[in-house]
Amino acid sequence: MRSKLHGCCGLLLLFTSLQTSAEVNTTTQINWAVNAAPPFHIGNGDYKQQGLCDALIDTVHRYLPEFKMQRQVLPQPRISRALERSDNLCFACMIHKPQGEQGAYYSVPTHIYLPHHIIANSNAAQRIMAKYPLPVPLADLLADEGFHFGYPAGRRYGVLQPLIEGQDSRPGNRLVRSGDDGPMAILQMIDAQRLDYTIDYNIIRRYHELNTGRLLQLLPIAENHQQLVHGAIGCSNNAWGRNVIDKINSIMPHIRTDADFNQSLDFWFQHHPQYQQLNKRALATIKP
Repeated sequence: MRSKLHGCCGLLLLFTSLQTSAEVNTTTQINWAVNAAPPFHIGNGDYKQQGLCDALIDTVHRYLPEFKMQRQVLPQPRISRALERSDNLCFACMIHKPQGEQGAYYSVPTHIYLPHHIIANSNAAQRIMAKYPLPVPLADLLADEGFHFGYPAGRRYGVLQPLIEGQDSRPGNRLVRSGDDGPMAILQMIDAQRLDYTIDYNIIRRYHELNTGRLLQLLPIAENHQQLVHGAIGCSNNAWGRNVIDKINSIMPHIRTDADFNQSLDFWFQHHPQYQQLNKRALATIKP
C-alpha cells in the first residue's frame, strides 16, 4: 500500500512539475503577430525592420529583457481571428479602444496617429475638391459611384468604420484588396489611376513617396477632422494577454520616452513638424 501511495505521489509531483514548466514557458515569451503592412512592419527593402511597429516591439523588449520574443508573419484577417479566438498573441499596431470590446485587451496608448485622410491621385483629388467642400464629407464620397474606393482587407478605421460598413451594401464603387502588403498595393493602384482614393494615415503615403519618388494627395475628412487616433498594443483578452499587457503598462513611461522609438516616430511623421508636441500633449493626460 505504501509503495502504491509513493508511486501516486511521484506521478502527482511529475504532473505538477510539467504544469509549472508549461506555465513558465507561457509567461516568459511574447508572441507577436507581424503583418506585411509598411511602414508599420517592413519585411524587406531599404527600410527592412525599421517600421514604426517594428521599433515599438524592440522597445518593449529593451525594457522587458526577461521576455523572449517570437514574431510570426500573418495577414491582418488571421490576426483578427486569432485575437477573437483568444490565442496567445499580441499585435503592436492597434487602435486603442475601451477594454471589454471583443478581441484584444489593450495597453494604454503608446503614441498617437494623425487622423485618417483621403489619399488620392492628383486627377481624383481635383475632381473630389471640385464636387465636395474641404474637409470632405466621407459619407457622401463613399456613396458616390463616380469615385472608386479601395482598401486592404482586415483594416479598421476607428470612428470612420461605421461609415465604411454602412456602404458595404453598395460594392460597385469599391475594391477590397486581400493578401500581403495590402496598403502599398492599394496606393500603387491609385498611383496608376486604377482606383481613385483610399483612406489611411499620412505615414502610408510617406512610405510610398520614399519608395517611388511619387507624391499622392492628402484630403482631410469632415467626420474625423483634427481628431487624433491613439495607437496601442493589443494582446489576447485572456489571462496570458492581460499579464503581458500589465507588464507592458508598467514600462510605458520608458516606452514613450525611449530615444530609438521617438526617432522612429520623428522619421515617419516628419511631414508634420508639430507631431512630437501633439504626441506629448495627448499622452500627458493618459497615465499608465
